[in-house]
Amino acid sequence: MITLQESNKPVGNQINPDLNVCIVKENTLTGQKTWLYTHNIVTNDGDLYYAQRATETSPTSDFSGSNGRMELRTGSATPAKGDVFTQVTTPIPTSIQEIDSTYPKVNDGDSDNTGAGTDVATWRTSWTTGDFNSNAIIGGCIHVGAGSPASGTKLLTHFSITSFNKTASDTLKIFVNHTFNGV
Repeated sequence: MITLQESNKPVGNQINPDLNVCIVKENTLTGQKTWLYTHNIVTNDGDLYYAQRATETSPTSDFSGSNGRMELRTGSATPAKGDVFTQVTTPIPTSIQEIDSTYPKVNDGDSDNTGAGTDVATWRTSWTTGDFNSNAIIGGCIHVGAGSPASGTKLLTHFSITSFNKTASDTLKIFVNHTFNGV
């Protein structure tokens, strides 16, 4: 079972690959930040993307290109290596957001990201208070479906978490950190 860890302080540098998704929610009324941690699975299409990028081959699915997006979901799912967008149950269409400019990157300098490192590829997506609101968010993915992903759209990564809410007073940043440790 995938569990969510929540804290009102960041939990040091997360080398633990089981906690490679760092979610930072900030209440703009109080200034309080909350860090949530979980892990994700890099899909088969994600593995292919990283292999192609490592060999300077044009990626079959360019998750870091203009169609790369993060999208959250409220439906239950068990992420698996072969997942495509069909397995992203009850997606939140208003949460579709481009990957932040200058991401992905290595050695991320954002102090909210507790999982950054010199051998870590970080993907970040940010939402403002007005981008979307939702209750019972329990997962998400990075896909190449732009603003309208179809059922077979390829995923870089897919994750599940214990439920959290994003209100009109909250900003949200999600960091997905992929460590390359040669093991």
